[in-house]
Amino acid sequence: MIPPAPRPLVDRIERTLTPRNARLIIAVLAGITLVFAAALRLVRLDYDFERFFPTGDPELERYLDFRERFGDDNEFLLVGLEGSPHVFTTAFLGRVDSLTGALEALPDVRRVDSPTRMTEPRVTPAGVFQVPWLRWHEDSLLQADSARVLRDARMRDLFATEGDALLLVVHTAPGLSKVKSDSLLLRIEHVLATQGFADAPLAGRIHGQYHYIEKMKVELAVFFSSSVVMLSLFLWIAFRRSWAVAVPIGVVALTVLWQVGLMTLLGKPLTVLTMLLPTILFVVGMSDVVHILERYLEGLRNGLPRIRALAVTLHEVGLATFLTSLTTGIGFATLLTSRIQPIREFGIYTAIGVLLAYAIAFTLLPAILVLLPVERSMPAHGQGDRWTPWLQGLFRWTLRHRRHIVWGFSGLTVLAALLATRIKVDNFLLEDWADDDPHRMAFVWFEDHFGGVRPFEMEVTADAPLKVSSPQVLWAMERMQDYLRDGYGVGRLTSPVTVLQAVNKAMNGGAEGFDRLPTDSIELKRLWRNAQATLGGEVWARLVDEEQRYARISGSMRDQGGYVHRGLNAELADFIVQEQAPGIHYRQTGMAFLIDLNNETLSAQLLKGLSIAFLLIAAILAWVFRDLRMTLVALIPNVIPLILVAGIMGATGIDLKVSTSIIFTIAFGIAVDDTIHLLGKLRIERSKSRGLALATRRSMLSAGKAVIITSLMLYAGFATLVLSNFASVYYMGLLVGLTLVFALLTDLTLLPLLVLGLLRRKRRR
Repeated sequence: MIPPAPRPLVDRIERTLTPRNARLIIAVLAGITLVFAAALRLVRLDYDFERFFPTGDPELERYLDFRERFGDDNEFLLVGLEGSPHVFTTAFLGRVDSLTGALEALPDVRRVDSPTRMTEPRVTPAGVFQVPWLRWHEDSLLQADSARVLRDARMRDLFATEGDALLLVVHTAPGLSKVKSDSLLLRIEHVLATQGFADAPLAGRIHGQYHYIEKMKVELAVFFSSSVVMLSLFLWIAFRRSWAVAVPIGVVALTVLWQVGLMTLLGKPLTVLTMLLPTILFVVGMSDVVHILERYLEGLRNGLPRIRALAVTLHEVGLATFLTSLTTGIGFATLLTSRIQPIREFGIYTAIGVLLAYAIAFTLLPAILVLLPVERSMPAHGQGDRWTPWLQGLFRWTLRHRRHIVWGFSGLTVLAALLATRIKVDNFLLEDWADDDPHRMAFVWFEDHFGGVRPFEMEVTADAPLKVSSPQVLWAMERMQDYLRDGYGVGRLTSPVTVLQAVNKAMNGGAEGFDRLPTDSIELKRLWRNAQATLGGEVWARLVDEEQRYARISGSMRDQGGYVHRGLNAELADFIVQEQAPGIHYRQTGMAFLIDLNNETLSAQLLKGLSIAFLLIAAILAWVFRDLRMTLVALIPNVIPLILVAGIMGATGIDLKVSTSIIFTIAFGIAVDDTIHLLGKLRIERSKSRGLALATRRSMLSAGKAVIITSLMLYAGFATLVLSNFASVYYMGLLVGLTLVFALLTDLTLLPLLVLGLLRRKRRR
C-alpha cells in the first residue's frame, strides 16, 4: 500500500487555508462562472436521427451517396383522416379535398398526395386523359370508383383495410432547418384544426422533431429540479443543518452551469442523451461534496479546530475522492469506443464534467468552509452521532453470517449470469416514446391502419452494358418487388417498375390486368420511351439516375423491431442469391436499415467499452494500492452488481439497444466509488498500526455513513429518471439505480469479508 503522507503535509495544507486565499479563489471562480453563464442564452436542443448512425461505416457512405442521387427518404408528413362509417362519402371526401388544397397552399409544401386529387392516365385514340381515381362529387359514381381503388395495388395503400380511414402524404421541401420545420408543422396543425381535423394522427420527421424537443425541454427542467429537491432532503436528513444543505447544492449547481456553458461555447447542442448531463453531474458531483463535508464534521465532532479539521479532511479524502472522480470519468469516457457520435459526446462531456466537479469541490467548498464559522452549531466533543450504533450492529451481523453472505452472493451471481444469456439485441424506431404517449399512439395507429410507416429503401445497380431501362433489369426488378410486397411486407412501393406498370395500364385504356410489365422486350422498350415522354423529369429523377445505372425501390412497412427485421433481411439475402442475374445488384439502404445495422454491433461495443473500463480501473487500483489482492478485493464487489443487473434484464425481457448498451460502463465507473472510499479509509487506519480486524471495523464506522448517504443520493437522483417518457432515460435511471443499490449491499456486507479473508491470508504467509 502507499504509505500515508507525513503529518507536515497536513500542516502545509492548513497554512494555505486562509481567509485571503479563500476570497481569491471565490473571486476567480466567480469570474469564470460569469463567462459560462453568459453562454447559457445560446443553449440549443438537437433532434437528429442521423447523428445516431455509426461514423466511418461503409453502409453510411452508401446511404449518403444514395440520398445524393435520389433525395431524402424522410421529407414527408403523414396525415391520417378517419370517416364514419367509412370514408367513401361525398361529404367526407369534400372536406378532405378542401384540406388538401389548404395544405398545398402552405409554404415549404411541395405537393400533397391525396386520393381526392390523384388521377390515372388513360391513353386513347383521341389523346391522353387524366381520369380521377375518385369522382367524389357524384354519389352514383363514387361506389364504383371506391371498389376500383381498393382493387388497385398502388391506391389501396392509401386506405385502411376497413375503409374507415384514408391517408394524406404531405411532401415537404428538402433540408428544412429546425426553425422552418417547426413553423411548417404549426401551420399544418392550424390548418387541420380550422378544417375540422384537429385530432388527426400525424407521423413524420418534422412532427417527431418538434414534439421530441419540446418534451426534452420539459424533462430537463423536471429532472433537474427533482434532483435538487431530492438531494436537499437527503442532505437535511444526514446533517440537520441549513448551511450543510445550501453549500453543497450551490457547489454542485456551479459544476452543472460550467459544464453546460462549456458545451454551449463549443457549439454542442443538448441531445436526448446530453440533456441528462445536468442531472447526472448534479447527482454524481454531490458524492465528492458529501465525503468532504462528512469527514470535516467528523473532525469537528472530535474536537479539532475548524481550519485544522478542514486540513485533515483534504489530506485524508483527497486521494480517494480523486480516484473516485477518475474512475467515474473513465466509465463515461469509455463510451468513446462507440461509433455513434451522440454517445461519444455524452461520454466525453460527462467525463469532463465529473473532473470539473472534483476541481470545484476541492477549491470552492474549502474556501466557503474557511469563511463559514460552524463550531457553534456542532455537538459537544465526543458526543458522536446516531449512525455509529447502527453501523456497529451491521458490522457484527456481517461477521456472524459470513458464510450465508458469501454463498448467497455466489448463488445469485451464477443465476444472474445464466439469465443474462437470454438478453437479445432489439430496437424499434420509436422505442424512446412511452406506450401511452399520444405521438407513439399515433405511430401505432398508422401501423394498424396502413401497414406501417417504417421506410424501406433499396438501390438497384446495373453494370455496363446493361442499364436500368434494359428489359432483363426491369423484369428482375418486378420479381424483386413481388417478393418485397408478398414475402417481406413492404407496402406503398414506388420504383421505375411501378411507374411503367401504371403507364402500361393507361395505354390499354385503364383495363385491369395490365398493371404489369409486358413480356415482350420490344414492347417493354417502347413502353419505357412512352413513359419518359409523358411523365415529367421530376418523377424519373426520384427513381432513376441520369446515366440509368442506378434505380430506387422505396416503400414502407410495419416496424417489427430489429430482431425480426434481421431475420427478414436474411431471407431477403437468400432470395437475392437465388434470383441473382449477371450485372444486376440489389442493396438495401435507408435510415431504418442503418439503425438496425448499428444495433447489431451493440454487443461487441458493450463488451469492448466495459473491458476497457475494467482494465483501466483495475490498473489504477493496482498502482494505488500496490497490492494485487487489494485490487481483487476492490473489483469483486463491483462486478457482481453488473452481473445481477444483466440477469434482471434477461429475466424481464429488457433488450440490448443503444439506450441500454451504455449503462454498464457508466454504472461500473460510479459504483466503484464507494469501494475506493472504504478501502482508502482502511489504508489510513492500517497506517496507524491497527490490526486488520480493527482497521476494517473503524473504516466501516468512519466512511460507512458517507458511503450510505452518497449511494442513496445517487440512487435517488437516478431513480427520478424512471418517470421519464423516454425509454432511454427510463432504462438508464432504472438499471443504473439498481446497480448502485446492489453495489452498496456488496460494499457493506461482502467487502469487509473479502478484506478479512484475502488480506489476512496474505499476512500469515
